[in-house]
Amino acid sequence: MRTIRMIIGEAVTDVAVKEIVNRMQEHVRDVPGVNGHSILVEESGMMVVLTTDWPNRQDCVAYHASIACRQLVAATQHLLVGSYVVKLFQNRNDIVS
Repeated sequence: MRTIRMIIGEAVTDVAVKEIVNRMQEHVRDVPGVNGHSILVEESGMMVVLTTDWPNRQDCVAYHASIACRQLVAATQHLLVGSYVVKLFQNRNDIVS
């Protein structure tokens, strides 16, 4: 079953929002196995969300534990109020009831 990984962070400034988005865009280009992604910025706010679409939970969790993932967090952590919140979701678009 497809899995969506979502990370949410609150940036400290408007400039930090732009930097986080730039780093996320650069990062996601090089992540193998991602089916798709979205980078969302709160309208008139400081929240930034990165969703990545994975073919299965195993690939998603492997990425979550990867050096590449930790490098993105390390490169952007100083731009955040607090830490990222990470959530995994099952994509149930393909399930017929």
